[in-house]
Amino acid sequence: MRAERVYFYADSLEPIRLEGILEMPEDRPRPPACILCHPHPIGGGSMHVPLLETMSETLSARGWACLRFNFRGVGRSGGVSTGGLREVEDVEGAYAFLSERDDVEAEDISLVGWSFGSWVGLRWAVKGGRCRRAALVGPPMVGFDFFTFLEREDAAIPEECLLVAGDRDQFSDTDKLRRLAERMGADLHVLPGADHFLFGREREVAEVVAEHWAAR
Repeated sequence: MRAERVYFYADSLEPIRLEGILEMPEDRPRPPACILCHPHPIGGGSMHVPLLETMSETLSARGWACLRFNFRGVGRSGGVSTGGLREVEDVEGAYAFLSERDDVEAEDISLVGWSFGSWVGLRWAVKGGRCRRAALVGPPMVGFDFFTFLEREDAAIPEECLLVAGDRDQFSDTDKLRRLAERMGADLHVLPGADHFLFGREREVAEVVAEHWAAR
C-alpha cells in the first residue's frame, strides 16, 4: 500500500481546494476506488479520525484505491463548512478527481460515509447512478433526513448498500434505520454493545464492510 497527499477542487462555482490522502493497493493495476467521507467537523470530524484511517488501510489491503479527504473548512481544505448544505459538491469533486485518473477503474467507484459523512455521501451517491456501492456507518437517523432525497424520481440507489450501526447508537432510531435499509434494499449489520462513536471497534467495522463487498 502506498499513500500520497493529494489536492483537488470541489464542484462549485468558487474555487475551493480540498486536501485528501489517496491510498493505493500494491500490485493491482487500475483497482476499484472508494471515497471515504468523515463525520461532522463540529465534533472534530476529519479525514484523520481513526475509523476512516482503519477503513482506508483495510480496503487498500483488499485491493481498493481509497480516497479520504477533508470537507471544506476542515484541515487544509479551503472554504467554510456549510453544515452539509454544499458538502455534496466536495464529494462530487472527489469523484471527478478519481474518475480522471488513469490508474483507477473509473467505472467502479464506491463510497463509505460515517455519521454526517454518510448523510452527505448518500445524497451524492443517489445522483447520476455513478456509485456502485455505498456503506453507511452510524447514519444519524435523529436530526438528519435520509428519506426525502431517496423519494426523488431520479434517485439512483447504488447496486449494493450496507448499513452498519451499534445497538447503543445515541443518534440512531431503530425503526427509522430499518425503514432506511428497506427503502435502499440494503443489508443491515448491527454491532452489539457499540455506540455512535465506535471507539475500539474500528477494525471490526472495517472488516464488516470489506467482507460484505468481497462477498458480492
